[in-house]
Amino acid sequence: MIESSLVAALLADTSVTDLVDDRITPVAVRLEAGLPAATFARQSGSREWSFDGAAAAAATVYVLLTAWASEWPDARTLADTMRAALDGYSGGDIVVASVTDGADTYDRDADLFGCAILVQIEFEEA
Repeated sequence: MIESSLVAALLADTSVTDLVDDRITPVAVRLEAGLPAATFARQSGSREWSFDGAAAAAATVYVLLTAWASEWPDARTLADTMRAALDGYSGGDIVVASVTDGADTYDRDADLFGCAILVQIEFEEA
């Protein structure tokens, strides 16, 4: 899964881990682990195909990363830090990553603020 490479890139950046330690989880924030935290969720993807029917090699996926915190400034700081770590990133399975800002949100049930970024990842499938 390319998401593993994305998380590894974030965890390799000390500016990110200084904020979240290793609290980057799929889809749902784990409140018991502490805040701030980040979640990731695949949004969509596509593959390049050749006219001769050969298997796809180049692929693009879009992953939504959401920074969660009890206060909006902390969530925004984490989102901006993840954006800086990933925009233009290349390494491992990732050919290149580019980042655009997403929407801010508030989860009333959990009393959490979320700030999202959308990461476009181009990679080569094995």
